[in-house]
Amino acid sequence: MENKNARRKIVILGHTGFLGSNLYKYLRENSYHKVYGLSSADIDLSSRKLVIKNPGFINRDVTVIMAASALAKKKDPLSFKKEISMFINLAGSDLLSKIGHFVFISSTAIYGRHSDSAIIELSRPMPDDFYSRAKFIGELIFEQVCATNGVPLTIVRPGIVYGRGDVRSPLFRFIANIRLGKEIEMSGDSFTRLPFVYNEDLCRVIELICQHSKIGDYNVVSCGIPLIELAELVFRAYRLRTGIKFLESETSPSLIFDTLKFKVNFPGFEFTRLEDGIKDYFDDNGDISRDQI
Repeated sequence: MENKNARRKIVILGHTGFLGSNLYKYLRENSYHKVYGLSSADIDLSSRKLVIKNPGFINRDVTVIMAASALAKKKDPLSFKKEISMFINLAGSDLLSKIGHFVFISSTAIYGRHSDSAIIELSRPMPDDFYSRAKFIGELIFEQVCATNGVPLTIVRPGIVYGRGDVRSPLFRFIANIRLGKEIEMSGDSFTRLPFVYNEDLCRVIELICQHSKIGDYNVVSCGIPLIELAELVFRAYRLRTGIKFLESETSPSLIFDTLKFKVNFPGFEFTRLEDGIKDYFDDNGDISRDQI
């Protein structure tokens, strides 16, 4: 008997970026769904008159995943403006009224940089830079539009996504500095904690969301690790110890997550250990992989 999931479709907006390309590749190889990727050449999210080329496959049998992003720097007001424009243009089109399910990839950054209690999905958002504010505004926009059109919405809030192809995360910068014989530079202090999730783990979560039509909002964090411990993991992985330099920071990020909701909705899901995920950055000789440079 044919699996009914094989007849369903997934459309990824922004399938050529770091997250989108990993997701596109993973779903093409592991999902029963038919998977399509739309880049800016297929759908220009920066245009107020948003037009989709070959829109015939957009219907109620489709899950659309918003992985596109214009935010290059957290402190860049121009990229913030572009990001918000993309959300508004997509919301203002008729695409979201035609589909069966919408998945918006947001970020745990919406909770800010510090909390006195464990973060859950109902915790108060405290965005404090252009990146986190844009993601939170995107959530509000798509919540309204999806509710108006009766479209099931899933909001995925990953921690810092790392793995092969990443060239922006603190983890990559640490490894790059060690390769050059430089000190690891950290914004904060030894108490600073960062939440991480391996890119393939995030892809697995999104595949389960599409397969089982899970709706609602989910924080996706495999671990929160103090910067000093992260540095030790990188030193051991690269088999070279340089040094650590702490940079002054007004507010050191320190968030702890309560993952009960995730565990209930994704029973038995096991995240990749950080020390295993780090291996993605290195080749067989123990050097940083060429596709990471």
